[in-house]
Amino acid sequence: MTDAGANWLDILLTFTRLGLISFGGANLAEIERVLVGQRQWITPGTLASGFALGQIMPGPNMLAMTHYGFAAGGWAGAAAATLGFYGPTALLSAAAALAWRRLLGWKWLPTIRSALLPFGGGVLLAGVLVLARGSVQNVAGAVIAAAAFALLTRTRVNPALVVIGAAALGALIGL
Repeated sequence: MTDAGANWLDILLTFTRLGLISFGGANLAEIERVLVGQRQWITPGTLASGFALGQIMPGPNMLAMTHYGFAAGGWAGAAAATLGFYGPTALLSAAAALAWRRLLGWKWLPTIRSALLPFGGGVLLAGVLVLARGSVQNVAGAVIAAAAFALLTRTRVNPALVVIGAAALGALIGL
């Protein structure tokens, strides 16, 4: 959607904000709103493809941020997006781990932790809807998505095999 010429500083600041509000690993609904709708740096298809790529790569599944940064601003955009998304949150995570250890005896800690679980579920469900809109375009895609869901939730099959199988099936039927 862009000519790969977005300003690296704008990319850095945008991805820093996205990283700081992405709880539980992702906030795909907000990422879509900003990168696809507001900034128009990527398309819904690029969002879904980047997320899929992040799923099959080793490391955190949100490595798609590097992909999105590259789409927005080339190599400088990729570096800015990666640094912005992961740098500040890594520092905050280290600080939170230290604080958590100090607060282990605090009586409200289990209550706060339990209260955050529904929030995390809601964020993940919003992400599922974003991915479905960007990647399930027909009945065949819906069947592959449902089969992958069933295999991953009902069996102990290796997720990498499900990814490879779904990709092969999709290519075979021309998705």
